[in-house]
Amino acid sequence: MSPSAVLFSYAIGIIFAIGGVLFLVFLDENRFLFGIPYLLMGLVIIGGVRAAQRRGRGRRETRDD
Repeated sequence: MSPSAVLFSYAIGIIFAIGGVLFLVFLDENRFLFGIPYLLMGLVIIGGVRAAQRRGRGRRETRDD
């Protein structure tokens, strides 16, 4: 992944996660209906980017040998 794609993906994940937390904190009704899915989507995006970076790093190391 290019550095700009990694940065953009992390930014999207962080926006979703922060939005989910804000929904959980500030909404009165349906806070769990909106907050938890957004928080989970953000965490899944961030986790996916981290996993892709680890997988790519491992492939580069084996290719260099």
